[in-house]
Amino acid sequence: MRSMDWEQLPGEVRTTIADRFGPIEHVTCMPGGLTASASVRLHTLGGDLFVKALPEGAPSAPLYQREQHVNPVLPSAVPSPRMLWGGHRAGWLVLVFQHIETTRPVDLSPRSPDVPALIETVQVLGETLTPNPGAQVPPVADNVAFLLGRADRLLADPPADLPLLDEYAAARRGLRLEALAGDTLLHADLHEGNLLTAPGRMHVIDWGLACHGAAWVEIALLIPRLILAGHTPEQAEDLAARIPVWNAAPFEAVTGLAAVWSLFREFVARYGPEHIRASRAAAAAAGRAWMAYRGSYSRIS
Repeated sequence: MRSMDWEQLPGEVRTTIADRFGPIEHVTCMPGGLTASASVRLHTLGGDLFVKALPEGAPSAPLYQREQHVNPVLPSAVPSPRMLWGGHRAGWLVLVFQHIETTRPVDLSPRSPDVPALIETVQVLGETLTPNPGAQVPPVADNVAFLLGRADRLLADPPADLPLLDEYAAARRGLRLEALAGDTLLHADLHEGNLLTAPGRMHVIDWGLACHGAAWVEIALLIPRLILAGHTPEQAEDLAARIPVWNAAPFEAVTGLAAVWSLFREFVARYGPEHIRASRAAAAAAGRAWMAYRGSYSRIS
């Protein structure tokens, strides 16, 4: 989705930023996400800034608010751009961050140098954000409950062509949300679009889905993204195994979470907005491959 132009923001918003950070010399409109928001790079005398803003009443405003609360408590060891200011102006929620100069888009395909960098980053997150440094965020069970709503609707009236129906249903029945509980601050949405490459370091952005839970949950939510990027399920789990906490993840809880993640994408691919159905279908296929793999080695064991 194309982001709004800088000039479409209320004058009070633009004036507030200029007053705080100095005259704005140049504006670069950045690619937008799934929300109707402003996303711009500002070139100022004091350095470059990244600004995102959206109306206070927008459906995604709670995600911006969560990020506004999380960013200030992130320890310095967490590789994430720091928020320099966040506030409400003229009916808009505005977040201003350090700008990170990226070298290229993140590539999570096999043999990419970004893959080991990501695994190292995820391990740093787990170690640094356990215990939760004080972010007032909901439990991961709340995030998963949103996915469960769509997953259960699909299972209640499954399409005739839904693959692995029995496996999905069994995994769903075995999922206990209390198994996801823990005291680690989770990003919970790691993928190429929420990662930045910079010389010597990978940065994590967009903490709007942050929550607290077991440290292994972060890794479980990453695995289908790795499969989507071209890894086999076996390769993705081998990468996960490089992070010690993964090896203690409960099998049934991981499989249940994989099922719910995948069913949610299946639902959106079939019934969601037309412009995102294809991407969600690809994600659902990745999740389905992971489910099939877990079922195969469960039978062997």
